[in-house]
Amino acid sequence: MRWSSLCITLSILLALLTISAPSARAWQQSDFEIFDLVDELEQSEGKDVNFYSWLNVQPSASSTDINRAYRKLSLKLHPDKNKKDAQAKERFARLGKIVGILRDGAKRERYDHFYKNGVPRWRGTGYYYSRFRPGLGFVVVFLIGLSGAMQYIVGWVNYYLEKKRIVGFVQDARAALTQNVPKSQGAPTMGRSYVEVGGRVLRCEVKSDEYIIIYPTKDEEPVHLNTEWITKPTVTNNVYFIRWIAGVFYKVTGKPMPTAKEMDESPETSDQEQEQQQDGTTKSKKKAKKGKPVAVTGSKVGGRRRAVKPQN
Repeated sequence: MRWSSLCITLSILLALLTISAPSARAWQQSDFEIFDLVDELEQSEGKDVNFYSWLNVQPSASSTDINRAYRKLSLKLHPDKNKKDAQAKERFARLGKIVGILRDGAKRERYDHFYKNGVPRWRGTGYYYSRFRPGLGFVVVFLIGLSGAMQYIVGWVNYYLEKKRIVGFVQDARAALTQNVPKSQGAPTMGRSYVEVGGRVLRCEVKSDEYIIIYPTKDEEPVHLNTEWITKPTVTNNVYFIRWIAGVFYKVTGKPMPTAKEMDESPETSDQEQEQQQDGTTKSKKKAKKGKPVAVTGSKVGGRRRAVKPQN
């Protein structure tokens, strides 16, 4: 569903870009020829140079004046007289195309329109595509890059949604804590409470603003939800193509590929786990002083371990 939504969004954006220039559909092939010559002339002779200024004639010049200016400039730009100029042939050929437009009444009228109103920046997708025809290699690389970027974006969206879900559980649990508290007392922010998950009301314990423990049933292990433990998206882990290349690299070199948890492990998380382990060890030692030594085994529950007496 997420991939479908992204594809639909991209399609809408492309459609809007196409609709944003309705005048592009009215342009003809002769207009595209004028656009090319205008760009080439500005790149070669200067930004403010136009057809008339390059021929050194007025926009109202007659055909006779244009022909006279053409003969004069063609003698100056002829490749035989500019053998050291690498662009002499291109400039001479460009001069012939420009004069051909100014000699044609319909084309000159069209050029005068752009000369007075300015050449449009957006000239339609067909114009740009006709001048840039990507090969198969470019298309493959572009599609891989586009899919990788979408995967990376989706990873970050899921990351923030997961954080928002955990914070929402904490807020709901705190709201339940304040229901039976007198107004004279301050509202508690941490402690045991209840939270609704999937239509079920479950016991929970709020540990901090972004950390909550949910107890599904007595027989099931508690679920620890902490925003600091959520793995942040990375290019190596979330982009399939990059992950595939990394897998091949580690396989060839014989090195073990690090997991996402190992790559994203932060000092804060490690310190918190160490505090929980130290807290559990201290409390188990206190219990051991009261009676016989107890072997600590079992799974981790809320930073502690279940103490199980040795069997005789």
